[in-house]
Amino acid sequence: MPHIYIQNFIQLRNRIILNLLVPILAILFSLNSMAEVYQPTANQVVASWDSSQSLNNTRVSLRNIEWHLQQSQYAGSSNLHLRQASMMLDNLEETQADKPEYWYYKARVLEYQHQFIAALQALDNALELDETFISAWLMKSNVLLLMGENNSAKQTCLRLIGMANVDIALACSLQTAKGVEQVKTAYAKLQPIVKRLHHDTDNIAASNIWLVQLAADMATQLNLTEQSAVWMSAYPLEKTPISYMSQWADTQLDLGQYENVLDRLGEIVQQVGYQDDALLMRLAMAEVQSNRDLNPNGTQKKWQSSAKNRVTLRLQRNDTYHAADLSRFYIYIEPNPEQALFWAQQNLTQSLSHEDYALHKKAQAMMLKQQMKVKES
Repeated sequence: MPHIYIQNFIQLRNRIILNLLVPILAILFSLNSMAEVYQPTANQVVASWDSSQSLNNTRVSLRNIEWHLQQSQYAGSSNLHLRQASMMLDNLEETQADKPEYWYYKARVLEYQHQFIAALQALDNALELDETFISAWLMKSNVLLLMGENNSAKQTCLRLIGMANVDIALACSLQTAKGVEQVKTAYAKLQPIVKRLHHDTDNIAASNIWLVQLAADMATQLNLTEQSAVWMSAYPLEKTPISYMSQWADTQLDLGQYENVLDRLGEIVQQVGYQDDALLMRLAMAEVQSNRDLNPNGTQKKWQSSAKNRVTLRLQRNDTYHAADLSRFYIYIEPNPEQALFWAQQNLTQSLSHEDYALHKKAQAMMLKQQMKVKES
């Protein structure tokens, strides 16, 4: 797709689909505008511009927001850059509400905050201003999926026919598959698309990341874990967004490759200033399993301690946004059936992806097992 910049969307899937569905957001408005990527230089102050140039102030400001949203998808950068983008959007609201890009970027921040209804309204505002805004249609489909509206999400994808790249439009539709048989059919149709991708590890296209993650997620849903691991080996982990790293870690954990998670993901997380909850939980899970396998009384609890401190902070703040991570902590790191189920239920009030349901099912099974033990005693 020459001269088209496709940006990966951010986050869910502390979770696969926060992991998987997030990449659709990355197919940026530049798909629609055919603009070149805006890349600040190392010494450039991001929020400033050269007034002597014939660039519109609005355009530069929106480019700055785009850059912050792009950076927010990487390890250690989400909080800082999303906060900056949100503040810039608030400052531009009175003057830029007539720009579809403004509403698209607004929707991305709202989606990250799990304010899905408000995000849909922002996307509708963008599409009212420009009905050919490809990225807005893609993101709308994604948000509808997170709300459990698969049929509406599919209908939204169909609006891309004739506007977007054929593979992008088809993949958008395929990811709305629900149930084993639908997923099996969708996976068969998706594989040829992903297999013919050219993986440039020096300049990774966000659309490729999304397609790889989608294929890996479908393979996981079909219990084809080894195939999922093959898909997720396409790119150097250190160059990928948080969603990709989390999904890679989940696949490695399913395969019992705990040391691999600790070595590869641990090295990346140690180098960043802020440790993202999703990555921190995966590392603690790997540490628990590694210690359990090698030494029942294992003493290495570095990541478990960090995860515990983060959970304590989230609980103090009653931070429902991280409900999935809290449930994951109480399922895999410090087992507590009541807390695991409570936070899994809280998570379902916000997001209804297939992974969210799987997490809830795991917590329910954990609670049932405890209840059976109580009865037996």
